[in-house]
Amino acid sequence: MDPYVMDPERNHVLFDISGTLNKLDKVASDGLPALQKAYVDDYRLCCALSKLQHFSIEQDCLTTKPKPALNLCDSLMPNNILRAALWVLGMSALIGNFSVLIWRLMQKGDGGGKKTLSFMVGNLAIADFMMGVYMLIIAGADLSFGEDYFLVAPEWRTSALCKLAGVLSVLSSEASVFFVTLISVDCFLGIVFPLKRFSLGVKSTTIIIGILWFLALCLSIVPTLSFGSDSDIYGLSDVCIGLPLTTKASDVILRKSTVYLSLVGRFESAHATGEKPSWILSIVLFLGVNLVSFLLVLCCYVAIFISVKRTRSAVGVNAHRERDFKMAAKLALIVMTDFCCWMPIIILGILSQTGTVTLSTEVYAWVVVLVLPINSSLNPVLYTFLTVCCATKPKVEHRQ
Repeated sequence: MDPYVMDPERNHVLFDISGTLNKLDKVASDGLPALQKAYVDDYRLCCALSKLQHFSIEQDCLTTKPKPALNLCDSLMPNNILRAALWVLGMSALIGNFSVLIWRLMQKGDGGGKKTLSFMVGNLAIADFMMGVYMLIIAGADLSFGEDYFLVAPEWRTSALCKLAGVLSVLSSEASVFFVTLISVDCFLGIVFPLKRFSLGVKSTTIIIGILWFLALCLSIVPTLSFGSDSDIYGLSDVCIGLPLTTKASDVILRKSTVYLSLVGRFESAHATGEKPSWILSIVLFLGVNLVSFLLVLCCYVAIFISVKRTRSAVGVNAHRERDFKMAAKLALIVMTDFCCWMPIIILGILSQTGTVTLSTEVYAWVVVLVLPINSSLNPVLYTFLTVCCATKPKVEHRQ
C-alpha cells in the first residue's frame, strides 16, 4: 500500500502508515516540496516531515491521536553538551564508587564506630555505582539510536533494557537517599549523644541496611510490573525514570478539521484537554520522601556543628577555631550537594504537578543528566572525608 495519498484539489496529504515507518525518509523528501497540511495517525510522521522547508509540524501537521507528552523529534539527548556530560558523569560515578569499594574492602577495621560508618559508606557507594551504570545505559542508547530516535521511541520505552535502566535509576536514587540519611543520623547520635547506648552497632546497622535495600528494591520494581508506552510512569519519560516533572492530558476530544478532503471527507484531529498529575508513587518518592530526607539531613548536620562548637567552647580550646571552620565547610558542602541534587527536582516537580509551569523535553534532560547524578559522583569523596570527621568527635569528648 502506498503510505500516503494526495488530495487532488489541494496540496494536502493523508498518511496511512500501516507498518511503513521505514518509508518515512522517502515520504518526507520525495514529491512533497509544496506540502501545506498533513493528516497523520502517528506523530512520528510529523517529525519526519519537519525536514521540509516552509512546513511547521506544530501548525501544519494534524493527528488522529494526541501528541506525546514528550514532543521529541530528534535524538535522545537534545544537544552535544548533555551527551558529553552524560558520559563524563556516568564514568565518574562508575569509577569513583568502584574505587571507594575496593579501598574500603582493603582497609582493616579499626573500631566499632568507624567500622560501622565505613560499612554504611560502602553500601552508599554500591547505590551510587548503579547510577553510573544507569547513565551509561542511557548514553549507549543515545549513541545507538542517533537522530532517528523518534522512530523507535515507543518501542524503546517498553524495552527490557529501558526497564532495567528504570529499576537501576530508582534503586540507586532511593537507596542513596536512605543511606545518606542513615549516615547523617548515625553521625548525629555519635557526636551529639556520645554515649555508647545511642550509637549504631555493626549488627543493628546490617539489619537496617538490609531493610533499606529491600525497601528500595521493591520501590524500583513496582513501576516495571505493568506499564505501556503511554503509561503515566515511563510513558512520560524517554530516559526510563519517572521523575514527576511532566503531566498528562486528562482527556482527549476529537475535532473535525475545517479543511475538507475530497477523498475522505472532513478529518478529525485529536486535542488534549486538561492535565492530570504523574503517577502517585513517583510524586511520593521524588517529592515527599526526598524532601523529608533532606530536611532531616540538614537538621542533623546543624545539630552536629552546634554540639561540637559548644563542647570546644566549654573546655576553652581556642586553638580549634581553624579546625571548626574546616569541619563546618565539610558539613556545609555535604548539605549543599544534597540541596543541589534534591531541591531542583522537588521544586520543579511541585511547579509542574500543580500546573504552574510546563517543562520542556530539554529541561527534563538537563535535570536527569546534570542534577540527578551530582551526589553519585561526589558522594565517594565527601563521605570518605566524613568518616574522619565523625571519628574525631569522641576524642574531643574524652579530653573534656
